[in-house]
Amino acid sequence: MTAQTHPHPAPPPTPASAPPAPTSATTPLTWRYPFPDKDYKEVTSPQTFYQALAGMDDGFFPLGVNGFPHGGIHLNNSVGMFGTKDGVRCIADGYIVAYKIDDAYPHLQFKDGKWAMYSTGFVLVRHRLTLPPAPNSTGVQPADESHDIYSLYMHTADWATYLADEKLKRPWWWLNVDAFRVQGRDRQMAAPKDGTTGAAGAFVWTEPKAGKKPGSFTAGERVGFLPEGSEIIASETRGQWVHIKRITAGHMTSPVNGGYFGGEDENVPWKTETNNAKVTPENDWGWLYKPNLKGIKEPDPVGQVVIPPAPVFVKAGTPLGQIGEYHDYERATPLPPVPKRQLLHLEVFADDSFSAFLDKSRARAAQFLRPDQLPLLVINAGAKLVKDVLPADRKLCEWRPLYRADVTPDSPASGPWIKVQPRYQDPTTTLLMPEGAPVWIEREKLATATATTPAWTQFPLSLQKVADPANAFTLVYSRSQLDGLSAREKAVDDAKTQWWRVKFGDADGHPASGWVCEKKHPDTQWQSPWAWPGFEKVDATGIDLADAFRRNLVLTGSADWKEQTEFEPSVTAVNGSPLLLKLERTIAKLAPPPSYGASSKPKENPAGKVTGKAMQAAMRTPWLAQALSRVILRYESEWGGDMSRWNAITPLMRNAKDNWLVELQRIHELQWWNDVKGKVAGFPVSATVHHIHPIALVANFMCNCGCIDIDKFLQAYEAEHVAFEAGTQPLDDASKNNLRIFIQGILDYYKKYKNGECNIAYIAYMLGTARLETKKYHANLHKTIYFEPTTEGGPIPYFNKYDPVLADTAAHRQRALDNGNAHQGDGYKYRGRGYVQVTWRNNYRAIGQVIGIDLANNPDRMLEPEIAAWATVYGMENGIFTGRRLSNYISEATQDYVNARRIINGLDQADKIAGFAIKFKIILEGTRC
Repeated sequence: MTAQTHPHPAPPPTPASAPPAPTSATTPLTWRYPFPDKDYKEVTSPQTFYQALAGMDDGFFPLGVNGFPHGGIHLNNSVGMFGTKDGVRCIADGYIVAYKIDDAYPHLQFKDGKWAMYSTGFVLVRHRLTLPPAPNSTGVQPADESHDIYSLYMHTADWATYLADEKLKRPWWWLNVDAFRVQGRDRQMAAPKDGTTGAAGAFVWTEPKAGKKPGSFTAGERVGFLPEGSEIIASETRGQWVHIKRITAGHMTSPVNGGYFGGEDENVPWKTETNNAKVTPENDWGWLYKPNLKGIKEPDPVGQVVIPPAPVFVKAGTPLGQIGEYHDYERATPLPPVPKRQLLHLEVFADDSFSAFLDKSRARAAQFLRPDQLPLLVINAGAKLVKDVLPADRKLCEWRPLYRADVTPDSPASGPWIKVQPRYQDPTTTLLMPEGAPVWIEREKLATATATTPAWTQFPLSLQKVADPANAFTLVYSRSQLDGLSAREKAVDDAKTQWWRVKFGDADGHPASGWVCEKKHPDTQWQSPWAWPGFEKVDATGIDLADAFRRNLVLTGSADWKEQTEFEPSVTAVNGSPLLLKLERTIAKLAPPPSYGASSKPKENPAGKVTGKAMQAAMRTPWLAQALSRVILRYESEWGGDMSRWNAITPLMRNAKDNWLVELQRIHELQWWNDVKGKVAGFPVSATVHHIHPIALVANFMCNCGCIDIDKFLQAYEAEHVAFEAGTQPLDDASKNNLRIFIQGILDYYKKYKNGECNIAYIAYMLGTARLETKKYHANLHKTIYFEPTTEGGPIPYFNKYDPVLADTAAHRQRALDNGNAHQGDGYKYRGRGYVQVTWRNNYRAIGQVIGIDLANNPDRMLEPEIAAWATVYGMENGIFTGRRLSNYISEATQDYVNARRIINGLDQADKIAGFAIKFKIILEGTRC
């Protein structure tokens, strides 16, 4: 068995706090939202988070409920929309450059005796944005084509919280922790005899090796296994790997279930009773993958800002810590506080030079022309959509009684309309004859179609039907968002052009919806994420905090009649700022509540319409939420600067002054900027920075999935095709085109069902399997064709072993019934088809249900390349073929490509396919887009 390596990037060794240097070949960042949804699936639409923000009491961006500019957002799980058990996740690949863990939450006692608790803990991550190289450029990219941004995760849990709940997931990256407990994320490899996997736990590896990237490490080879619950002391850390110093609980065993381990009398990894097993040097207990472990020692130090000696690399989606407590005055209690309000402050910021980088990014984006470089659909303000469907222009069968309507091979697999060929039965020959050309009908009427069912000779949507009302805001949709729409909101026409039904707001703020076409739709275009569509820079540094507070007193009715006059200059100054003017233009498009009537407007407010409640309401309206979230706010961070701007509010506090003075102490305690400034290379010296909405940022770049440049992949594979196995002829055009269709189908599946996030190690094994399964010699062409969906060969009696009636033994007949083959002939009907030879009626039905096609009654459609590709991904990832799935053998630290064959067919041809998969993985890694 061959253990494959997997890169685990780590920070560069020297200088410790320096950002990575520009490279000639950049890998796009992977992006994740801070939480999965409540079912722990990836969120596909930013509106999920905007809806959650509408349920918060405060923490709106870019203006807080207190009327102050606010550079971040507040999130918790009070609305029950997210899966938070693992804590907040890193939003993009990056390096942890600073963090703080409270030993216990600080307590605050106000002058009226009330108590509150709050977290000063945080994690600060640096991310490097690097522009795609200019067309036809070579060599190292200029330094100004990269820029650092920082994501901040504020108010994380204290150490006492982790101690109180042993089940809470702890960050693996905590520094100065040398005691770990093994978690059950791996399983011993399958036993050779019966294929059963063993205990849960973690593999032990030989020494990790330096990777191709500076500071990165790749896995060695598996030499042992520690069961779940084992405990170890570590002597050394290299990136995401720890070296075992000693085992304090549990015993090491073989990495293979039931396999030999250690010497005759010694249970150690540097001796073995089998000649071909890998071993560590004598007295070396091996290495463990750190994310598979749980730190069981207090991180040192706590209660102060920590600057790691070498920035800690973390991938997008890495848990950074549990959400901590934050109680404001309204939630303070007369008794010492207890945990009751978890709150995360999440923000993204960049220094002042970000403005120039943004301009350069937009200029670079204008050079992109290829469709795969333009994954964002932009619907401009003023665009008109297709509101109405064309009227049906005929009946399904015009002249004869309908016998049946056959779905045409080119009909889309889903959507409101389906293309069919109506057929009638010739009374003289009893043959089924086509009644005219194929037509379109409503999909939901297919099962009950009659001759009089309304039909369309042309696709029911047409750009000639664009109509008022016009869209009032620039709207931006990623392909993953569009693909995430329901089947009723997506359609594909005769030219294979996609249509989507989307919601928008009209000029009066009222909601509307209509169909938008992916090609040649007026006032729409596809753009690159690097164009930052819809984002607008707004400078709020001219807003004085005391003026903003005066405006808020007037706005909320807290100012008396005398103060309303006295504060008028402050109100005018703040309302005239670029930020408030931008927000006013946006909020003005908020439809009036029903109580105002269809034509009336809300009562004018002398301090303006931009209130906390209006900001909250806008978050519920997708087009307004998007407009507000794409502000890039230039303002001084609340975590830095001196206290003078806050002290200026004190004279305005009247009888709340004593409590405000206590609140000032908390503001001061929360400031960490000066503890980081000058200690992390490149960190902004000034706290006046550009704030970017974290959800809008992820939504903009989420489509940049780091998948495959198909053209580069095909070129690289063609050069290696002959080397895959002896006697292979050069790749012909037919096979190359087949491979293009197959890989595109896989990527399309990931776009639709996985938010565009591809698993390269999985794809490598799929390709390796298909290369073997589809290899077919065509005698009439005198050559071998690859990557074409095929049907399992052999005479009809060969398939009787899958038949519930004709199988030769009772066990075989029962096996057929258990797998859904219920009628005589089903063995042949549900024979192997596709890229991986899908068999059994249950499998055809299961795959068909997922992709919206009745494969159980149309099994030959499994030979359609797109369907066959989707069946490959779904079947191998979900274990529908043998009960074993890719995740059983392939993970972050493990690529057991040999035993992965058990997903399809025992260990038949396992070594050959594993060899193919290894080669494919190398090619795939080198051709990421």
